[in-house]
Amino acid sequence: MKNVPLIVIQCRINSKRLPFKALYPIAGIPLIVFLFKRLKNTLDSRDYRLVLATTKKQEDDILAYWAQEEKIDVIRGQEDNVVSRYNDCLDIFDSDIVVRVTGDNPLTCPNIIKFIIDEMIRLSVDYIQPIDIPYGVGAEVYSSQLIRSLNTKKLNKEEKEHLNLNIINNPDIYLPVFCKINENISRPDIRLTVDTKEDWECINALFTEKEKEQSPWKLSLLEIIKRVDKNAI
Repeated sequence: MKNVPLIVIQCRINSKRLPFKALYPIAGIPLIVFLFKRLKNTLDSRDYRLVLATTKKQEDDILAYWAQEEKIDVIRGQEDNVVSRYNDCLDIFDSDIVVRVTGDNPLTCPNIIKFIIDEMIRLSVDYIQPIDIPYGVGAEVYSSQLIRSLNTKKLNKEEKEHLNLNIINNPDIYLPVFCKINENISRPDIRLTVDTKEDWECINALFTEKEKEQSPWKLSLLEIIKRVDKNAI
């Protein structure tokens, strides 16, 4: 498993904007479990390693439990230092490539993850992010060297909590790459993240309770976009 891309899912129960949202049901399934299943469905465990990066706080035991139920590795670290948590993941699971996925994006697209990993390798860059896609379905890819470098810097509180903030704030140093995927999913007008109760209601409304037994996490991004457009009519 050495040097396979490390897909790190950062999540904690005590979200500032919507506490316990990781357990809100999507098609009757806890949001974080829905995300685990969605990623596992496409990202073969022989080619990618999925890791939950959460905190050491007792309240996050439930997240560790669900990850273990889904046979996903768990690393627990500092609550307010996400950069440190990612570095902890690299200490345990060596890899050249680290993908950042956030636990409030249950509809993260595994095929986008595959694409941007390939683009990062092709371009030989340290950071890449997809653009012009629905908000909440993408991910970011970092070189392990960049993660290690960030962990040694004197970061402010916000930069510790937001992995890409120091990079975005210093484009002349890091030269971040922003790439388009394809026109079929070029819908930046669509919001598919869960920061508020209203966000959750909109995403949950894309599914029916009956779909719980039909593997709803397998739904393609194109089909999700169609459902969003249909619900907007």
